[in-house]
Amino acid sequence: MGQPFPAVGYIHVPIDLLLRLNAAPVDLFFQSHSSSEPALYCRAGLTLDHAPLSNLVEVGICDIYVRMGDLQELGASLRDAIRAGGDEAPGADQFAALQLAAAAEIEQTVRLVDCSKFVALARDIGRDIVSFISSAKVLPSELFNIARHDYNTFVHVTNVASYSVILAERLGVSDVAELEQIATAAMLHDLGKRHIPLKILNKSTRLDPHERELIELHPTRGYVELCTRADLTHSQLMIVYQHHERIDGGGYPVGVLGTDIDPWAKMVAVVDVFDALTGKRPYRRPTTAANAIDFLTRNAGPHFDAEMVKCWVSALKQT
Repeated sequence: MGQPFPAVGYIHVPIDLLLRLNAAPVDLFFQSHSSSEPALYCRAGLTLDHAPLSNLVEVGICDIYVRMGDLQELGASLRDAIRAGGDEAPGADQFAALQLAAAAEIEQTVRLVDCSKFVALARDIGRDIVSFISSAKVLPSELFNIARHDYNTFVHVTNVASYSVILAERLGVSDVAELEQIATAAMLHDLGKRHIPLKILNKSTRLDPHERELIELHPTRGYVELCTRADLTHSQLMIVYQHHERIDGGGYPVGVLGTDIDPWAKMVAVVDVFDALTGKRPYRRPTTAANAIDFLTRNAGPHFDAEMVKCWVSALKQT
């Protein structure tokens, strides 16, 4: 049974994750059809009966809905429950809780006029991601399976940051501080999109030339906003500025050749496209991981760094 599309202002939470809680920290809602308004399932503070929730999963309903404004509190409660479970908590639950705990803050701070709060948040979440990946021992394919793939800012940036850390480790980066810098910059890579009208970002039909031009300005807008900060390195800034450049010079915003693209930007370019292809977008359905791998492989050399594509594909196929 397919899941209904959540009403505006709500977001889905996997029931399997809620089964780690004894009480509902926030109001929980049920939506039976895409056209229906969410109905209250359990009020905040009440005991969560696990049996009815498990029955929903058995009939193919895998999600409960919460208000966007409640995500931070729900995520914090889930992370507390997972930490209390110690090493027994599976990596899937740890990462899902990490994403939800970060969600509300990301969605709120990314649109502030001054980006300082979002930069600080990106650093904190980047540190959490590196810690999670280092301790949970989750394979890249497992991380792909547990990551969310819906169309929300917090989903894309946390996925790209996590994939970037994994790929960096596979490429030989072992210094924790360096990995945290990579994760932080990957969290910031699309910062310039906050200056693009949502009606363009969420457009379900083909972009016209003017809209395409605005989209292709986002690396420049993000770089200009961040380049005077003393707390970001050159390579971090290049992740923001160059993650859409191509090896053959056919990328944007400048069209530089591969020899002039920062290695970190080349790395993020690979996982950014992988996540974009496998995630839901207003204008298309997500593709499979296998199809995304095929796209990266076919374009390794002219578009993407061939060695980094090879490394990422090898990591995903590891069992």
